Amino acid sequence: MKIAESLVLATETLSEAGIADARLEAEVLLRHVLGADRAGFFASVREELRPPREHHMGHLVQRRVRHEPLAYITGHREFYGLDFAVNPGVLIPRQETELLVEKALEFCSSLRPDAQPTIADIGTGSGAIAIAIAHHASRATIHATDTSLSALATADVNRHRHGVANRVHLHPGDLLGALTASVDLVVSNLPYIPTDEISGLALELRREPRSSLNGGGDGLDLIRRLLGQVAGRVRPYGRVLLEISPEQLESVCAAATVSVPRAHVSFHRDLLGLPRAVEVRLDGTARNAVHPHRGARA
Repeated sequence: MKIAESLVLATETLSEAGIADARLEAEVLLRHVLGADRAGFFASVREELRPPREHHMGHLVQRRVRHEPLAYITGHREFYGLDFAVNPGVLIPRQETELLVEKALEFCSSLRPDAQPTIADIGTGSGAIAIAIAHHASRATIHATDTSLSALATADVNRHRHGVANRVHLHPGDLLGALTASVDLVVSNLPYIPTDEISGLALELRREPRSSLNGGGDGLDLIRRLLGQVAGRVRPYGRVLLEISPEQLESVCAAATVSVPRAHVSFHRDLLGLPRAVEVRLDGTARNAVHPHRGARA
C-alpha cells in the first residue's frame, strides 16, 4: 500500500467513527508513524508504506476510533509554540490556556528590566504553562505544583526538554500550600467542570484524568480554595491569573472579591471573545469585581 492510499483509508475510517477532523488526524498519525515533518510527508506520499509501518498505522487508527485522544496516541502536543510530552496522566494542553501565558508574560514585561519575578503555576500537569513562561521570560523563576506525582514526572521531562530545569522548580502538594515562600504572580488552570457534567462530556475528554477535570459541585471548589489561600502567599501588588469556563465569570469574580477584598478583579477574553481568565490584582485598592456586562477588560 502506498502512503497516499493509507492516508485515504485512514481518513475514511476515522470519518466513519465520527472523528471531526478525520483528514488532518489521519495525516498526523501517518507522520507520526513515518517520523516525518509535513514537508517530508508530502514528498513521500507516492512511496510504499512497508508492512511493519502499515500494521502500526492500522493499530493507531483503531486506538483513535475508540476515541483515545490523539495527543495520547502520538505522545506530544504543541502549546505556545513549544512541543510537550503528554500521556494519560496529564491534562492535554489547549489553545485557550495560552491566554494565561500571554498575560503572565505581559506582567513580567511590565516590571523593571532587572526584575526577577517569582511565579507559581498551581496544578501544573504537563508543566506547559510554567515552561512556556520560563522559555519566554528568561529572568523569571517558576514554582510548579501538583498533587499528582505522575504529572510532576511528566513536567520534569518537559522542563529538561526545553532547557529550563534550572528555573522551573517542581513541588508536590496541594494548591498554594505547596509553596515555601510568597510569589509575585500565581497562574492556574485548575479543574473547573462541575461533577455532574463530566459524564456528559465527549468521550475524548472523559479519557483525560478525572482529577484534572472535576471541579466539584459547581466547578469552583478548587478555585475558591486557592483564592482563600492568597493572603500572605502573593506579595503586595502581585497578581493571580485563573482560567475559567465563561459561564463562571460572575461567580469567580464574586469569590475573588470576598477572599481578597482589597483587590482589583478583572477578566480577559479568549480568541473567540469569551471570558476565559480572571485576574486578581493585589494593588491595595478596594474595588468590586468587574461586572461581565460592563467595562470588562479585553
